[in-house]
Amino acid sequence: MSDHHIQLGLFIVGVLGVIGLFAYCVETYKVRRAAENQVEISQGLIHSSMDQVEGMSKPCLTLSSQLRDGSDAILSMDGAIGNIVAGADQGFFVLQNIGTGVAMNVKYHFTRDTDNLQHPSRWRYVPYVVPEGRTTLVEGVTAYNLTHKVTIEYESYGGRKYRTTIQLVRRVITEFTYLEIKSL
Repeated sequence: MSDHHIQLGLFIVGVLGVIGLFAYCVETYKVRRAAENQVEISQGLIHSSMDQVEGMSKPCLTLSSQLRDGSDAILSMDGAIGNIVAGADQGFFVLQNIGTGVAMNVKYHFTRDTDNLQHPSRWRYVPYVVPEGRTTLVEGVTAYNLTHKVTIEYESYGGRKYRTTIQLVRRVITEFTYLEIKSL
């Protein structure tokens, strides 16, 4: 064999080595991408599982309520539409957990349209309300007999935060919203 044949053989071996290395890099990249996709899928499954657990133990706070007199509801007495009124315990509003989980670090605030909701001294605090539990608030029903909004913010065992907003017109519940919030 001549030097020319040896050099050609070495060149071919080198080219085959580079092709093999390139093929190895491509396969390694595919394996890495598959592993990343699997991690994303696993994280999605974990998140879905956490959502299911949260759904089974989610708190929902509202004001304790009772049915309104039927004729008052039909006639929309006092300009209030709705058939449910906020109940009272010895003249004070009552907070009730209608959800399936404990509501913790409960903050609530009664406001008029002109009040500053973010003013921290106006918020009241309740450590927790158990499922189907009730707690009497310090706000008397006679002090809030016109149009008011009640904002209640709280969290679950899982650390998720929720807000319930209730619009009252002469104690008649005219609007109810419940949502998960990202931060308080």
